[in-house]
Amino acid sequence: MSRIARILRPFAVLALSGLTAAANAADPGVFDDRLVIGGVLPQTGPPSLIGKAGVIALRVWEKDVNARGGIHGRKIDLRVEEDGYVPQRSVQAIKKLVDVDKVFAVIGTSGSSHLLAMMPTIEENQIPAINFAAVAGPHFNPPRKTIFNIGATYCQEITGAMKHLIASRKLQKAKFALIYQDDDFGADVKCGYDAALKSAGLTSAINVPYKRAQKDFSAEVLSVQKSGATFVLVGGIISETATMLKEIQKNGMDVVRLAAHPSHLGAVLQLAGNAADGLLVADYVPPITDTETQGIGRLNALAYKYLSADDVKAMNRYSLTGYVAAMLLESALQACGRNLTRACLVQKLEQTRNFTSDGIMAPLTFGPGIRQSGTRPILLKANVASGKFERASDWLSDK
Repeated sequence: MSRIARILRPFAVLALSGLTAAANAADPGVFDDRLVIGGVLPQTGPPSLIGKAGVIALRVWEKDVNARGGIHGRKIDLRVEEDGYVPQRSVQAIKKLVDVDKVFAVIGTSGSSHLLAMMPTIEENQIPAINFAAVAGPHFNPPRKTIFNIGATYCQEITGAMKHLIASRKLQKAKFALIYQDDDFGADVKCGYDAALKSAGLTSAINVPYKRAQKDFSAEVLSVQKSGATFVLVGGIISETATMLKEIQKNGMDVVRLAAHPSHLGAVLQLAGNAADGLLVADYVPPITDTETQGIGRLNALAYKYLSADDVKAMNRYSLTGYVAAMLLESALQACGRNLTRACLVQKLEQTRNFTSDGIMAPLTFGPGIRQSGTRPILLKANVASGKFERASDWLSDK
């Protein structure tokens, strides 16, 4: 060996060992004894009904997994950032999770426009993410490699629910009306309304838009009444739905009333009182009070085991979707084994076939270019006497 070769040999060994270490380096958030998972969800203001309920389910899952010894020996370290349901704050939150907390993956991505705002950061860092709170077409069309969405869009759930109601209740001669919010949410609700009527060869008697945060719906409901409508798609969220229902009752209207899943919250029953009785809601999870659903029973039992009574009271449908997302994540993490990477997690999520959640949602299936699942809707019905929503159908077709 030449003198120069002998001199350079130690540096070559160091370089080789450095490359080997880099090749074997774990992805961010992966430690010998723990796994850092992030989430962005609203915890203040009216949208906290969504965020707090979702976080409760994630905390239950975290405690349960860790009590079982973690995933391949790694405990879950859940970091949740509050965004106040403001897209700009959502971006700040995801950047903090990536740059400061060094999260491995994200579960919980706030609202529809909020995920869109966070997408550049998620995609740039190739972070596996599961959206369980608000699903919209741009989240999966075109498909984003690392972002997986569970649940139906408003358009999909309304289409399936209305098609079922038109066929099962023989509403071919009904007069249909829509009251919808003049924004992206309302456009998605209207999408389902229009699609269902078109499929049945029917037309709308009247479409009435309203402004976001509107408080008085007397004029809108009066217009619907004058149209002679016998079926009304009440396109509100929570307080808007309750106000519309009260106005419909005040006007003495005998109509079938349908709403999208944000109205499947106890707050609607509390605000609307007996005006909500019989309200039908299109959703993709059963009522959280449905004791016949095995998965819901297990979540409730774990919540009582690990959380306070006040936390349990705050649970709602978003606790169910959050818990399904957590179970899906755990399944994929388990499948990756001890040598965990983000690439493996994305691959295992993509390979999901008929993942069941013991009745909480229809089976989940993903695939190459398929980044949305769990779209089969279910109809719920408000029972004011019991203060609950009840099942009004089995799983419906999403076609």
